[in-house]
Amino acid sequence: MTAAGTTSPSLRRALPPVYAAAAVRLAFPLLVLPVVAARLGAEEFGRLGLLLVWAGVLALVVEGGFLAATTRLAVTADAAGRWVLARQVFSARCVLSVLALLGACGLVPWLLPAAPALQQAAGIALLAALACTLGWPATWYLQASGQLHRWARVELAVYGLWLAAALALVHGVLAYVLLQIAATGTLAGLGWWRVRRDLAVFPAAGRLWSAQAVAPGLRMGCTMLPVAVAGAAYSFALPAVASARMSRPELGLYYLADRVVRALLAAADPLYQLVYPRIVARMPQGLRAAATYAARWTLFGAAAGLALLLAGALAWPLLARWLAGPGHGIDGSALHAVFAVLAWLLPLLLAWKFVGYWMLGSGRFDHAYRLCVMAGGAFGLVAALAFAGGGAVALAGVALAAEGVVIVTALAGVAATLRVRGG
Repeated sequence: MTAAGTTSPSLRRALPPVYAAAAVRLAFPLLVLPVVAARLGAEEFGRLGLLLVWAGVLALVVEGGFLAATTRLAVTADAAGRWVLARQVFSARCVLSVLALLGACGLVPWLLPAAPALQQAAGIALLAALACTLGWPATWYLQASGQLHRWARVELAVYGLWLAAALALVHGVLAYVLLQIAATGTLAGLGWWRVRRDLAVFPAAGRLWSAQAVAPGLRMGCTMLPVAVAGAAYSFALPAVASARMSRPELGLYYLADRVVRALLAAADPLYQLVYPRIVARMPQGLRAAATYAARWTLFGAAAGLALLLAGALAWPLLARWLAGPGHGIDGSALHAVFAVLAWLLPLLLAWKFVGYWMLGSGRFDHAYRLCVMAGGAFGLVAALAFAGGGAVALAGVALAAEGVVIVTALAGVAATLRVRGG
């Protein structure tokens, strides 16, 4: 039972809808994006990828770090406390959305330098709208109030309609972007409607917007925003920064391969949600007991990642005809070369994330965790600028190396913390 009176569901009831929603999300990089890439060709798909990665970067600004910073506060808060948090998040995001709009105003003239003024204005509106809809979801509240299993059914409906519409209607960049804005905007709107509905029973509930709530909201989010930005650098900021030196076809190849690999990694998220509290539950027995439990899952993750890597290698001849068939404008051999590098993220990260959750669950390695994420992000951005001229394969190598920097820095931080504080 949470502080606000909602009961956490059993895993048997919660996991099926959550995994069903994750499966539909997985269909986009595995099914929709390859089909869209085949229809648009390498050049146009590269333009779409460029727009999506920059929208993802601006969405981080709009999200504001609240998923990490606010969720842990909302878990133990009562209805009054959650209402205060909701006003702070809502009000701060209104201000951050203006910053995203200003960012779009600066980016679009650089991304479309030769475009007419009207086309640039449309590009600014699309980029800002996509960034805001991506950054506004109320996931912090849904997770804290134990509603993710019910919310997954909403995601299933919206993502299912989006998937069908994309396969049937998308034959250009504009159509894809408008459909994504409609889908993500619907999810964001419905999520905040649920926040308002649940907390309206609080006697002092009023408007969500409050000028006085902006400053405390920004302060709260900023505690985790740098970590969120750095953590997303490998997925969004790398291709965004590298786009200054990469051709659109090369960017499209990297974006397609990266989305597929990241989606496979994200499919394990419900498992992490199951294992993480069990790691935390073993902490009273000592760091070693929790580490032993996490290590078993680490070995399992590494084995699962290697199995996926091997399955992909064996299935490539068949997949190549679908992903990069003749006449689709996608270079099959170049796409395979990018996959051959990025696919090593599967065993690396499926193993590493359990170690990362052990660090977070202990409460002793917060500084080491923040440092490793920031170090990986900084390395990735600098290396992307330096090596992006080498194309999609070089950028894939940068992404892999950045994760290596994260892991090495984290382990060094753990060792240093244990030396200072004792094991």
